Amino acid sequence: MKDATKVTLLVMILALGIAGGVGAAKLLDRRAAAGREMSRSAAELQDTFAAVAAGAMKSVVHITTSSGRPADLFGSSEGIGSGVIVSEEGHILTNNHVIDGTREVRVRFEDGREFEGRLVGADPESDLALLKIDPNGEKLPAAALGDSDAMRVGDWVLAIGSPFGYNHTVTAGIVSAKHRRAQLNLPYQDFIQTDAAINPGNSGGALVNLRGEVVGINTAIVTESRRGEGVGLAIASNLAKWVTERLRKDGRVRRGYMGFVPHDIDRELVALLRDQGIGSMEELLGELGLKEPVGVFVLEVQRDTPADRAGLRPNDVIVEMDGRRLRGQGDAFLRIAGIEPGTTVTLKVLRAKQEREIKVELAERPPRDLYGRPRRK
Repeated sequence: MKDATKVTLLVMILALGIAGGVGAAKLLDRRAAAGREMSRSAAELQDTFAAVAAGAMKSVVHITTSSGRPADLFGSSEGIGSGVIVSEEGHILTNNHVIDGTREVRVRFEDGREFEGRLVGADPESDLALLKIDPNGEKLPAAALGDSDAMRVGDWVLAIGSPFGYNHTVTAGIVSAKHRRAQLNLPYQDFIQTDAAINPGNSGGALVNLRGEVVGINTAIVTESRRGEGVGLAIASNLAKWVTERLRKDGRVRRGYMGFVPHDIDRELVALLRDQGIGSMEELLGELGLKEPVGVFVLEVQRDTPADRAGLRPNDVIVEMDGRRLRGQGDAFLRIAGIEPGTTVTLKVLRAKQEREIKVELAERPPRDLYGRPRRK
């Protein structure tokens, strides 16, 4: 009997050992399969990067400029930048600061060919400019301008340009944030923030998604080191498309104008309204009839402007424009500017916690500041 028990125990131990070995083998197989899948995914991503870079580089150009002024002892009369081909006929989009104040512009393609560029039009307020070259009848590889609003934080992007004069350089990163504004002297801003390396010379180049579409025009670096290490900013392609269309058609940009001073509903506004008895964000929202900080607060309405004639008043809150919610002051600037002068828009407004609709016929923005006040010289 004891011998039978020993035999039974031995069989059970062997069975468990075999089962454990089989389980361990399966675990190792799963890990190996996962490793192979990761390697395959990495290889596919690498192939995607290479293919996108190869295609997009054909649509990115190197730009050199000459100011016509003699260089000083330490400087140079020449500048460098980048550009993006946006039409088969030879239209090239770049930053205004790349070509501003220059007398001569040269455009060099990836294959080394050079062309003289002429200015079609510039928009200093968004830092964009449109050039034209004569390709002698050749159809150029125009870039596809994608939908920047469709990009997600975390999406991969490639930055292509001429950092420090090293033309057609490619760097990779992700979309770090959308709809950024920066401390730049630009009234109209809508930036994609990226950690793809952007340096002097990248300005005017392309920020490209993994479908090969240009989703931004590389423009600026926010850094304290002055070595290009920091936050990269690219003008969102949707803004760039809108400006490009107008420069190509008219050589300038006509913007819609309402004539009021907006302010974000934030803690800075709480401080501005402290003398009205507002002491906290909660009190501000309650006073305005809001559950959350949405829309824009009307600080001031200029006299005899579209906003004034339509009946907009200080302390109003504009929640929506043409059925779309306003994200804040920057969104309001861009949305109003992007509408053709003469168009009538419908505002959803809160006044003394009561909702109302106000229709405003936009004028063309005069040569004044964003708020309709005369510009200082």
